[in-house]
Amino acid sequence: MQTPEKARIGGALAAIALVLTVAIAVGIGYEQVGRRRDRERFPRIGRPVDIGGRTLNIYCSGEGSPAVVLESDALEPGYSWVSIQKQIAKVTRACWYDRAGYGWSDPGPSPHTSVRSAMDLHELLRGAGLRPPYLLVGDRFGSLNVRVYNRLYQDDVAGMILVDPIDEEEERMGMAGRVPFHLGYPPDLVLRTVNRIGLMRLLQHGNRRGTAPKGLTDDERARLSGLEREPKIRTAFLAEQGFSASLEEVRSAGGLGNRPLILLRSEDSFESPSGSGAAKLARLSTRGRQMVVQGSGHDIQYEAPEAVVASVREVVEELRRNP
Repeated sequence: MQTPEKARIGGALAAIALVLTVAIAVGIGYEQVGRRRDRERFPRIGRPVDIGGRTLNIYCSGEGSPAVVLESDALEPGYSWVSIQKQIAKVTRACWYDRAGYGWSDPGPSPHTSVRSAMDLHELLRGAGLRPPYLLVGDRFGSLNVRVYNRLYQDDVAGMILVDPIDEEEERMGMAGRVPFHLGYPPDLVLRTVNRIGLMRLLQHGNRRGTAPKGLTDDERARLSGLEREPKIRTAFLAEQGFSASLEEVRSAGGLGNRPLILLRSEDSFESPSGSGAAKLARLSTRGRQMVVQGSGHDIQYEAPEAVVASVREVVEELRRNP
């Protein structure tokens, strides 16, 4: 026979279960409505390419070779390159893409380290029919991915431009921790569940950079801001947080031989201890050189896009003279 105390406990547990069930159902509905509104507000720019059971989004413009492939920083969709791509497309073929879970791309498995990102990109470029070799441009976190890409697919890389790159040794020592990579990554099931029931959407806030990129129209700026705020991009970012593994992958990535390499550094980073790391990275190629972008902070891509464009044009001309 059930005692009154057990009955009260059972009733309380049943009530809690009911509240949780209703809250989860409401959260799922809230997330679905939010996703539908996102699709309506931000229709796809680019095209999906199947890479084996999921798709990545890519957008290319311009003609000529070598093709330039633009790799974004953490928490930045491929669309963040839109103003730079317009200028590069006047010279050669230029493409930005969304990593797994970013922008209009499907999510990938966790942890999504640099090796996984490089493999995704390789399948994407093949599926999109983009002929190698490529000039790879990587901004901050993206610099790790393109260096690992070079390790895995060296014959596909014509040259490289690293924008305020991360030095793996100094990052490991905690000297350049702008993003809290040390937190690791949550299990895949937890990430997907939190995203599905709308918790990530409830926790969303303003964009990370706080500065608007130069050269965008009002519509482009609003679209970029909206993509930066999407909950899915934060879920994808957390999936990339197997960062210690990425650092190990980059540490064994090797160099570029005699292929051209330009490092773009802000004045801030050049004057900090990380400036010595940049000098070391420039030695990854016998044709490597470091350039300091005057008057820029850590957002060269946004604050001084002309420096990125000028470097791309320089390397493209160099490769056409001396393939």
